[in-house]
Amino acid sequence: MDSIELTKHEITVLTNLALEITANPSSQQELFCEQCKELSKYIPDRIKKSLICFKENGNEQGYILIATNATNGIPKTPCDNNSKVGETTITAKTQSILIHTIADLIAYEAEGYGRLFQDIVPVKNMETKQTSIGSNTELEIHTEQAFSKLRPDLLSLACLRGDPKAITYILPIRSIINNLSDHENRLLRQPLWKIGVDLSFKLYGKEFIDGEIRGPIPIIYGSYDNPMLIFDQDLMIGINEEANAIIKKIVDIYYLYRYQHNIQPGEMIIIDNRRSVHGRSSFSPRYDGDDRFLIRCFGVFDYEKSRYARKDNSRVVSAIYS
Repeated sequence: MDSIELTKHEITVLTNLALEITANPSSQQELFCEQCKELSKYIPDRIKKSLICFKENGNEQGYILIATNATNGIPKTPCDNNSKVGETTITAKTQSILIHTIADLIAYEAEGYGRLFQDIVPVKNMETKQTSIGSNTELEIHTEQAFSKLRPDLLSLACLRGDPKAITYILPIRSIINNLSDHENRLLRQPLWKIGVDLSFKLYGKEFIDGEIRGPIPIIYGSYDNPMLIFDQDLMIGINEEANAIIKKIVDIYYLYRYQHNIQPGEMIIIDNRRSVHGRSSFSPRYDGDDRFLIRCFGVFDYEKSRYARKDNSRVVSAIYS
């Protein structure tokens, strides 16, 4: 896999940059992002080149792993995702600086309370649900916000506390294309699938201008030499039997060819949301303050694309446009 193992010097540089951030990511989102964007100019060249290459060309496995090994001062895992714990850490600030090297952070009103950083922790009354805060059920393969025209290009997960049974799975687009027939690949580019809105976006009773069922849409789009992917095992349904059979085939390919990683404290995964899909194994939290605790944020390459959907030019995409 593509992995950047940071040296002690690089960790020191990134930590010192993170310590220069003074803005609050919840109450001062724009200033926070401006500071991170400016500080991103000073990250070590080796890291910068790797991130730029990932943005422009992707890679074989659809994600990049950055190992900082910085695990000092880890807060207790909160019992819900509304405590705003992760965003206070050096880890989150470092994560934001790295993302701002190649993208812009963005938030979604209907997801994670419209925050730049979401605490990804197991929540007891959601443990069987198909959301990031579930646990006892495997999180099925999906593109992040597959239903949305304004879905993020990058998904970043930074680990404060891991769980040995919680495995992150990633399947790159080439594994799908290479294991389907020419006929099936041609069908993938046709609008043969409808898709629903993710449960996590519907928790707060928001309305959507495009409704709760979208499509029909294709699964693969873009040029043949640089194809892009939209897929969601849980929310996607074909408009005919052949289209539904392809969904099953993609899921079978996923179980055969997926990459897997048990994310450790001090590690950060950046997933290419345009060229890969991801999922997660089930695990059994104890709800004792020592459960798995990730910090999630989203990045987009074309920030102006969503201007119409961000009220007062804020960082938050209004729920109605999700």
